[in-house]
Amino acid sequence: MNSIKEQLGGRKITVVATPQDADMKPAEGTLTFIDNSVDQTTDTIKLKATFTNSDHRLWPGQFARVSLRLTTLQDATVVPSQAVQTGQDGQFVFVVNDQSAAEQRAVSVGQRVNDDMVITKGLKPGETVVTEGQLRLEQGTKVQISDANGGGARGGRGGRGGGRGGERGAGGERGRQSQ
Repeated sequence: MNSIKEQLGGRKITVVATPQDADMKPAEGTLTFIDNSVDQTTDTIKLKATFTNSDHRLWPGQFARVSLRLTTLQDATVVPSQAVQTGQDGQFVFVVNDQSAAEQRAVSVGQRVNDDMVITKGLKPGETVVTEGQLRLEQGTKVQISDANGGGARGGRGGRGGGRGGERGAGGERGRQSQ
């Protein structure tokens, strides 16, 4: 609630409502009210937004998925959450180095957004990380990366969603380029 209040003071906060119907086109509005009391039974607060709704996409009583964008992280390094592992010394990822070998790298994790995690320290954009089969890996294990169809491909396919189905490596490892 504090982060919402902080953002509301300086600018308008965009609210996106996606109706749960066949069309599923999102509607954009603006946050206009924050209730200052917490509902003790659900541990939630009430927020209200105003939508122009000129195309009548939203109806009273209709269910919708609602999200707020509080901040935008510029030039963030993002990896799929399944790439991040937790060990005795903290969180880490396996990076595929120039010799096609797995290299364990300690990382600091920032925010989590859906299935992605922001890496604040320990990884550079463009490096390929392993997203599957990490239990069989150890430092220096050779990894051969191939696309989802079995064809050879050195390096990951960067970009959101671009690497999600692919890059299978030897022993079932799957790599993905960090964004």
